[in-house]
Amino acid sequence: MRSGQNNLGRVLVVDDQPANLRVVSALLSRHGYEVITADSGEEALALASEQAPDLMLLDMIMPGMDGFALLEQIKQRPELLRLPVVFLTAAHDRELLLRAFDAGAVDYVTKPFMPEELLARVNAHVGLKQTRDRLERVARERQELVNLVAHDLKNPLTSVLFASDILVSNGTRPE
Repeated sequence: MRSGQNNLGRVLVVDDQPANLRVVSALLSRHGYEVITADSGEEALALASEQAPDLMLLDMIMPGMDGFALLEQIKQRPELLRLPVVFLTAAHDRELLLRAFDAGAVDYVTKPFMPEELLARVNAHVGLKQTRDRLERVARERQELVNLVAHDLKNPLTSVLFASDILVSNGTRPE
């Protein structure tokens, strides 16, 4: 399901509860995000692989592939390796939350959540990812420019060096 036309970023929301998907989707869509939803880990993996989102909001406890198993699958795919994942969870168990960070989550929000808190965390993590993507793009473009300039400078210098070697080695006729 896709919604939202103003595109502050693309968020994939994964939860096995349809009511949670509706609430989170409506909130994020109203605030300008493109929202993609999945009700299982398998569907989320397929959607994320098809077109990588800027952020994944992931339910920790789901039947079949739970949030931890999905996160493990994500971390094994190079195209999704840097996808920020925020767990949405009813769990308040410290060990479970620490396990989430160890698995690679960047943050978590406990259910029931305050809309302002969820929006603030989504804004922060989407903003960080988009800034990182821009910086990586600028660095790539800069490296391409450096390579181009180095190539263009190297060619005339090679000709000058070649001519000077010929002159030094008396490889030319006096005239």
